[in-house]
Amino acid sequence: MQAAFVKPDADYKVFQGRTLHLQFQVNKEIKEAKVQALANTYPCFPESKNSLIYESYIPISCEENPNEYLFSIEVTDKVGNTLTLDNKFQVVMYPFKKQTITVSDEKIKEEKELAQADNIEQTIEELTKNSLQEKLWRGAFCAPIDITRVTCEFGTVRTTQQKGRYAHRALDVINAPKSVVWATQNGVVALKDRFGGSGNTVIVDHGMGILSLFFHLEDFANISVGQKIAKGNPIGTIGKTGYATGYHLHWEMRVNGVPVDPMQWTKAIF
Repeated sequence: MQAAFVKPDADYKVFQGRTLHLQFQVNKEIKEAKVQALANTYPCFPESKNSLIYESYIPISCEENPNEYLFSIEVTDKVGNTLTLDNKFQVVMYPFKKQTITVSDEKIKEEKELAQADNIEQTIEELTKNSLQEKLWRGAFCAPIDITRVTCEFGTVRTTQQKGRYAHRALDVINAPKSVVWATQNGVVALKDRFGGSGNTVIVDHGMGILSLFFHLEDFANISVGQKIAKGNPIGTIGKTGYATGYHLHWEMRVNGVPVDPMQWTKAIF
């Protein structure tokens, strides 16, 4: 068995809050491959069906210390032989912005009364654990709306009266109120519900622990949980339900449970 990095001379650098994309090629079909990095294990999977190029996505949290880190890919073939590819990557500090917003206590109380579900973080954790073990997407993701303005960048350190100081691990984007929101890539509708904080919420599972989250929707498109959805299919409209000061879309991505900048996934070179 042989294996090598697709870009052997690559200088692996990644900003805080972004995703490290690794690719390697093998000379025959393998049983499995896993990446050890940042004290975690991440799955590797074929770039496309029957491909001998495998890939893995390593999420870098906003809080990860800027430093140089080692990673190791262990490849196992069908008869149990193993080999290891070792390399290193650098986490680079990102200059996150700051923002203060105000949401009235009346609005928060009203949204809690309208909510049909609670504890979205626990729900996301379950969805990540049960994510389909198959890559459902191909190529770059797209933005979920025609973005006229980004009102809050990914990783912005936000201050509010109710939540204190915290990192906003998503993009807030706007277009006309109640305009259509669409799926950013192929996947399966994993959740369609209303929460006190996120309001009308849709989560799409793209497989292999990759989730897209859409918050504060005005209403839902004609979709149902478990339904396959294609890139560009409507999922709802821009709203201000939940913990929101006005019409906008909270667009978030999780990679194995870690929030990462979704805009990076729209780049062809990524």
